[in-house]
Amino acid sequence: MNRWSGTKRITSVSREVSESVMTMDKQWARSAILLVIGLGSFMGAVDSAITTIIVPVIQKDFSTSVLAVQWVTLAFLVTVSGFLPVFGRLGDLWGHRTVYLSGVLVFTLSSFLCGLAPTVVWLISFRVFQAVGSAMVGSVAPTLLTMSFPPENRGRVLGLQLTMTYLGLIAGPSLGGFLTQLWHWRAAFWINVPIGMVLFLATLCVVPSGGKGRRERFDFVGAVLLFTAVAAGLLGITGSGGKTPAGLILLGMLLGFFFARRELRLESRGEPVLVRMSLFRNRIFSLSAGVSLVGYTCEFFVTFLVPFYLMQVLGLSGGAAGLLLTVKSIVMVFVAPLSGNLSDRLGPRPLSLAGMGCYAVSLIFQAQLTGHSGMIWVASLLILSGIAVGLFVSPNNSAMLGAAPQSAQGVASAVLALVRNLGMAFGIAFSGALLAFRPASVLDGFRFAMFFGTIIAAVGIVLSAFQKRLPAVLPAERRS
Repeated sequence: MNRWSGTKRITSVSREVSESVMTMDKQWARSAILLVIGLGSFMGAVDSAITTIIVPVIQKDFSTSVLAVQWVTLAFLVTVSGFLPVFGRLGDLWGHRTVYLSGVLVFTLSSFLCGLAPTVVWLISFRVFQAVGSAMVGSVAPTLLTMSFPPENRGRVLGLQLTMTYLGLIAGPSLGGFLTQLWHWRAAFWINVPIGMVLFLATLCVVPSGGKGRRERFDFVGAVLLFTAVAAGLLGITGSGGKTPAGLILLGMLLGFFFARRELRLESRGEPVLVRMSLFRNRIFSLSAGVSLVGYTCEFFVTFLVPFYLMQVLGLSGGAAGLLLTVKSIVMVFVAPLSGNLSDRLGPRPLSLAGMGCYAVSLIFQAQLTGHSGMIWVASLLILSGIAVGLFVSPNNSAMLGAAPQSAQGVASAVLALVRNLGMAFGIAFSGALLAFRPASVLDGFRFAMFFGTIIAAVGIVLSAFQKRLPAVLPAERRS
């Protein structure tokens, strides 16, 4: 009897140890996946921040106009926005890791080619190629994370990924300036090559394949309609030579209408679609998308306009202005993971309300700044903006992905990234137009634009008030 009891005890202890080891292995594997996907976010953020810094240097080196060199950024933004939903859908069909790995390769190769560009036209062409790789990586990265972690950790994990993005935004300007000063602006693109090679190998070793996707028809007509609608709309909003071509905006809206109508018709027939428009019938998904769009628009009011104020009104040097703006990014790094943790318990509404409220307060006080405002006061308002973006991003990302069925995770991930890019484009286009609306004085234009930004933040507060909490685990029928 004693021998039998001892055997049972040994068996029980052995089982507990085995389960403990398996749990530890799973935790280590998840941590490795988070680190690898975070490295991809870091690489993309560094490239984005570096490009912003080196554009004036590129203009001087190629002896070209501002209108021409701005396409180094604009072509990238338009291409990414148009292809994000496409690769989100292809991620569901081909497998998310396959699309991610392909994107890393395309991004790495195109970064090398950008550094070799002999003219600004070739550089813009290679940037389009680079944007395709960025769209492939960005469209499926959140899905790879949410599929690797339990639902109750979704907000925390997305918050940590966002932290890696902000670390890249912090490191980018100083790294780009250092490489350009030490060697050449081309080195700022070549820095992506070793990072991309390490990322590709690490993804192969760490990230599970997650299956081979599904064999379904791809909606090529819908893809063309969507890309053309996004491209026309963004080109119309950003304008050309200071003028906004209304025809392009109307064309983008018309093509967008035809795209949505086509997708709804195909979905009602049970045929494969590029974007499940029925996702927007989900209140959690649609409201979270709306809050994110407004939030990113407010964020890029600050990002685009504040450097004008710091350098042209207060007379700060580029280095001093960049250092002051870095404080805002540092605040984001600390707030984003905390917000992600809280969203797992509280849901998106209280955090979105707090984030939009911080934006409204920050923007309305920035609209009162003068040519003699103190640095401490300006830094405090920038810190408040950093808190705002850190508060709203993780909860809304988590809510959008959590509200989507498992079969549409790739599409939801791509829509999430598309909303972010559209918000960036809207923020830059609107704030730039408002700044130019008062051409007699940069300060008057800045204050007028910031006041308008406050109204946009108020819209975000209203949208946030209608959000509701997403269950940690969705019903089985929602996940099928």
